[in-house]
Amino acid sequence: MKRPNIFYARKESEKESLVKQRPASEDGPPSAVDVDIAPATRTACIVAVSTGAILSLLCLISGIYIVQTNRKTLVAGPWSISSAGQEVLALAVNTILTLCIDGMMLVHSVSLRWALYRDGRLQYNTNIRLFTSSKSATPNKGYINVLALFCLVLCYGASSILLLDNQALPEVNEYTPISDAASQLAQAGTTTRVVNGTALVALGLGLAGQAAIAVWCLALAGCELIPTWSSNPLNTTLAAMQIGTLAHQPGRCMLSVHQRHQPPHQAVYPAERQGNMVQAQRVVRYILALLWTLTVLAIAWPITIAAVSMSIGNSSAPGQAVTEPLPCWRFGFNWNEDSSACSRNYVTLSLSPSANTHNPDANTFSYSAEAVLCLVFVCAIQAGQTIALHCAELLVNLSRDEKTWRQAYSNTNQNQAAPGAQLSTNPFISALSSWENTVLFTSKAVLHWIIGRSMLPSIGPEDNGQDLSLPDYTSINGFQFDMVYSRLIIYAILAFLLAVFATYLALKRPRGCQPAAFGHLQTLADLIDDWGTDHDGRLWWGDKTVGDDYGRGRHAGTSWDRTVLSPICAGDKYSGNRYLES
Repeated sequence: MKRPNIFYARKESEKESLVKQRPASEDGPPSAVDVDIAPATRTACIVAVSTGAILSLLCLISGIYIVQTNRKTLVAGPWSISSAGQEVLALAVNTILTLCIDGMMLVHSVSLRWALYRDGRLQYNTNIRLFTSSKSATPNKGYINVLALFCLVLCYGASSILLLDNQALPEVNEYTPISDAASQLAQAGTTTRVVNGTALVALGLGLAGQAAIAVWCLALAGCELIPTWSSNPLNTTLAAMQIGTLAHQPGRCMLSVHQRHQPPHQAVYPAERQGNMVQAQRVVRYILALLWTLTVLAIAWPITIAAVSMSIGNSSAPGQAVTEPLPCWRFGFNWNEDSSACSRNYVTLSLSPSANTHNPDANTFSYSAEAVLCLVFVCAIQAGQTIALHCAELLVNLSRDEKTWRQAYSNTNQNQAAPGAQLSTNPFISALSSWENTVLFTSKAVLHWIIGRSMLPSIGPEDNGQDLSLPDYTSINGFQFDMVYSRLIIYAILAFLLAVFATYLALKRPRGCQPAAFGHLQTLADLIDDWGTDHDGRLWWGDKTVGDDYGRGRHAGTSWDRTVLSPICAGDKYSGNRYLES
């Protein structure tokens, strides 16, 4: 038998006397510690749902009004706005939209967590909300998840085309030619924009759908169905144990989530580095594959647009022979559109086949049909990104759950340096203090914004021989997109950084002897043998071996009093046997 060193032996008498005052909690489920039902989180969710419902009504009312009063154009305006002002306005809309959606869908996530618990399928504190269904809770069934995903994509797709560049309705009087008005606006650094009534209606429907699902979850929620609104993995584990279906399993004090299938009561050495998310959850590798596939497509997009721009620019350069055009196009990184032949940086895609082919005999769509096609086209592009960001949320939440647990132990020799794991946490403070959550939220707002600003939507004039100097609505042909490769390059860079960020989270291996859990409830229940907390609601984890127990292997566990815990002895085996006979 290995003899304990002086540091550990010095504290045994103090440790033994303190530990004997409290029996090991493996004798029964915890009952002395109250579960934090997180009423503040529930209140915040209600506020978010109410805000989403109000915004949906505003969008629906204003959108329907615009469509009904402007049936020929389906838009309101035009108004003059600077380019910088439009970018800031679009970013603000996406930021507010992300805040509102995340708040409403938190209700759906909490409902899913406890629906899975009632189904007997809850393993982790965090799950992929829209790709995990419940058998017992109707708001979390598969077809409702499909509806929620459709509404989510619809919101971000509609927000990308709320403002349209007005190429058919400039602010002119009856004596001002369109070319002169456009030139004056360009010189002033402003352009005319119109509000897309169709997009407003779609945005209202998307928000209304998500608000309805959240209200449905709230209506069915009760103390028995949702024992806590907290997303803290320790609090979730405690709630599940107090309900009675999750129990502490002795003999697993040093077994991580990666060893969850290993039999108990086996003596193991503490690991200096823990496993990563990929090893803990198989779905993580599919998320990484999705994010890197999105990155490859994001990189290929500006390359394709630049190649087409070069071809158009060289063929339309002045003074070039049609048979042997001389290349004059050069790469540029201009944020705004540049239509000059030698520095053209965008490609126009019209939703009218006749406009793309310049063939008057080609098929055409009605203006209202193009308005719907415009929305469908943007939603199709935003869908992949929306799904990828939703899946990346799992990695961020798994990292959050592991960080919460790892507050209970310090890898230094002085365990007193550990801040302690909190059973009750403020969700807003936790979100603001987490750099991972900050990166994810910023990615949601900025990526949806930049992709919308990379394919500028507009309404254009019809090339049918009409006098375009007349300021009427008969010249409107429909919708078109100007895809600017310089902006798409920025989008590709951001998509690459998102993939790198997700890969870092997925492959990061926590340091130290403390077994990793990543929010796995059974693992946390096995590692925490004493749920008592101090007056600040904290507990610590460490070595709890007493003097007469070395022959049976060392033991690690938790305590509200960090002075009774010693640092983990990396050179000794831990079997998880009971360190105290009650």
